[in-house]
Amino acid sequence: MPDANDADVVVFDFDLTLTRWETASRFFKGLLRRAPWRLSILLLALPVLGPLLLASHTRRLPTRFGVWLATFGRSRHALEALAASHAEAVFDGDEVLFIDAAVAHLRQHQADGARVVIATGCWEPLARALLARGGLGDVPLVASTLRPAWGGWVSDQHCLGANKIPMLAARGYPPPWAMAYTDHHADLPLLRNSARWYLVSPKAGCLRRIEDALQSPARILDWRV
Repeated sequence: MPDANDADVVVFDFDLTLTRWETASRFFKGLLRRAPWRLSILLLALPVLGPLLLASHTRRLPTRFGVWLATFGRSRHALEALAASHAEAVFDGDEVLFIDAAVAHLRQHQADGARVVIATGCWEPLARALLARGGLGDVPLVASTLRPAWGGWVSDQHCLGANKIPMLAARGYPPPWAMAYTDHHADLPLLRNSARWYLVSPKAGCLRRIEDALQSPARILDWRV
């Protein structure tokens, strides 16, 4: 376990920081598309779910319903097998998931003696499968978990925003951290607890929100070009 007295930890976000797309979103949408009946139910629910997407405080509800619907009737073992198959398909395809410059930075931090950890809202078995298939299986991971509910699976511990802090601490990576990399303003709590931080190809609104909150100009890495 890492020494809690050493502030030499470098925290990387995963989706759109190390990767070129939102990995969990693509995975669960794929599960929905595999079964027309699941898509039919989703379409029937759109009149109720659609308006919830318009407000930030309700936006997660449609996403959570989509995950539950995609996982309904599937065991943990079956879902983990599907995640492994999805990872294989990603790396057998033409698209490149991991950003070369991001991986190079991560490996350089490791070579310099820093303790690197990935903290992500992605579902843990999916993130692990993708990292392993991409040659990054050695990097410690703190990720979201699911729990069974009503025949499907729903969020248990969501490694997002302020939740990243206690989840990282529980795994032996308490703040303060030496450095953090992210693409999104949801990680403001992470950045506030990091001596240095970088934004990866941020959107204009995200950049403005972070700079206003931290009263500091961002260091930007244009990796997703």
